[in-house]
Amino acid sequence: MSHSSLILTLSGRDQPGLVERLARVIAEHGGNWEQSRMAHLAQRFVGLLEVLVPSEKAASLCDALREIPELELTMHVEESPSQAAGAHFSLELLGGDQPGIVQKISRALAVACVNIEELTTATEAAPDSGALLFRAKMRLSGGGENAEAEIQAELESIAADMMVDLTLAR
Repeated sequence: MSHSSLILTLSGRDQPGLVERLARVIAEHGGNWEQSRMAHLAQRFVGLLEVLVPSEKAASLCDALREIPELELTMHVEESPSQAAGAHFSLELLGGDQPGIVQKISRALAVACVNIEELTTATEAAPDSGALLFRAKMRLSGGGENAEAEIQAELESIAADMMVDLTLAR
């Protein structure tokens, strides 16, 4: 039996039971909840979700999900999902909040032919001064034969200019 990955972005008025309705519809159509990131942002419940579903049930699952009241969805079906190949790295960044941090880091990673698989960001007050700090955590994959060295070189060149601390690990 072939499977499809159904990638969902969702947004709805935050209310009790919304995740349960979503999970029930997925289970009723033979789907398996794979990965998700969900949060409460600006009085909305927003999320990203990957569901693995038998290919012949993907269309009916999409139709059923559209019937959930007060939920805005964007869906993409990826046939025969495959795992990313290549080296895997984690990157953590901490520094003073400033415009352009994500753009500069993502450009350096693109130059090194590295894919950002997961990105989590937040701002927080510094414990000593109360100044706003920017924190990012990334899961990375790919790159060439010398990926770690290439990534490190690209990031070091911009870390000093931005005055941020970067930690790269395999």
